[in-house]
Amino acid sequence: MADHPTQQNDSQIDLFDPKVQENWYPTYRLLRDEFPVHRLPGSNTYIVTRYEDVLHVLRHQEIFPTGGRAVRSREAQRVYTEKGWERFTPLSTNPPDHRRYRNLVDHFFDPQGATQWQPYIERTIHDLIDSFIEASGKNATTEIVNSFALPLPIKVITHILGFPGEDIPRLESWSHAWVLPFSGPLSVDQEVWVAERVVEFQHYIDDVIEAKRVHPSDDVISHLCSAMLDGRPLSNHEIISIVDHLFIGGNETTTFAITSALWLLLREPELYERVNADRTLVPQFVEEVLRLESPTQGLYRSVACDTRIGDTPIPAGSIVHIRYAAANRDDRVFPAPDQLDLSRRNSRRHMAFSLGEHHCPGSGLSRLEQNLALGALLDRLPNLRLLPGLNDFRHQPGFVLRALEALHVQWD
Repeated sequence: MADHPTQQNDSQIDLFDPKVQENWYPTYRLLRDEFPVHRLPGSNTYIVTRYEDVLHVLRHQEIFPTGGRAVRSREAQRVYTEKGWERFTPLSTNPPDHRRYRNLVDHFFDPQGATQWQPYIERTIHDLIDSFIEASGKNATTEIVNSFALPLPIKVITHILGFPGEDIPRLESWSHAWVLPFSGPLSVDQEVWVAERVVEFQHYIDDVIEAKRVHPSDDVISHLCSAMLDGRPLSNHEIISIVDHLFIGGNETTTFAITSALWLLLREPELYERVNADRTLVPQFVEEVLRLESPTQGLYRSVACDTRIGDTPIPAGSIVHIRYAAANRDDRVFPAPDQLDLSRRNSRRHMAFSLGEHHCPGSGLSRLEQNLALGALLDRLPNLRLLPGLNDFRHQPGFVLRALEALHVQWD
């Protein structure tokens, strides 16, 4: 794709074009420079791409409350109300409820709390490496997404939440169904299929909750079963909704981040040699990867009243889609934004985990997993490199999430 799209009319920009989604960044540059608040044709949704404008939305929750995802079909909604539980996301509610719910779980996942899981994470990392090394035999090759980047975070979040490890295949299938709407507009039949799968997951969580009430253990679900909110216990509906959110957020995006990190590291041999020789650079490398290849490209907010973003009037009832990945490459904030710079001083200002009160609750855990995973892979796989001839570096199609489909590597 050319460095800069040639469209001069923003109505010609198609953010659902697979070619655009494969390489978002030229289009992001066009939007930031010429159409920083871009209305999707035929809709009331506005795409916000400049860093300061995204920050403005995040700072003004009274104007831009959480929510705003496209409303599901009535047929899909009936699946939730008649067969399961109405969709509700306590960890993404608006103040003051938001902080009360977050206080129940943040200590499991914030940077300090996440360290309690480090021994388990390290054991899991080395077990997975042992497994794919043994499976590769003398070839010393593997497809790293399926052998490592995907199973690691799902094993970790399964353990932390308190799900049985033997249920991971089912949990994985529900996770993939849950995120399908983020790929783009779905047909009614597709929405109903997703709803059916999510309701299956809800009932599974409900069964685990009841088991934990009888036999609690040291995990998040057991904690929520005994937790009090404003002097009352949580309902099963509340616990189901919290756990549903934590499980999806705790595995999908970390898989994408680990894979992108290896891709960016191995495609530049000099960068690989530098990081491999100085492991103190790994944390900064992780932050730059998160900035450059944000697993979550953006999320939605509602518009509570008539307002403006920059020079653009936004009427009440509209939806804004704050595009974190576009903001993360805004040269007004990050000089030479397309370069991976290990000396960049403001890398952690990126929005890969959002910012402010609604920042991702699992950001501390995800960063820990990424740092430990990269360090172990560098330690265990000498002369790690991309496997010639098998990689096409294609990303999964999707409007919200960014993920490589596969990454083939080899080592000595």
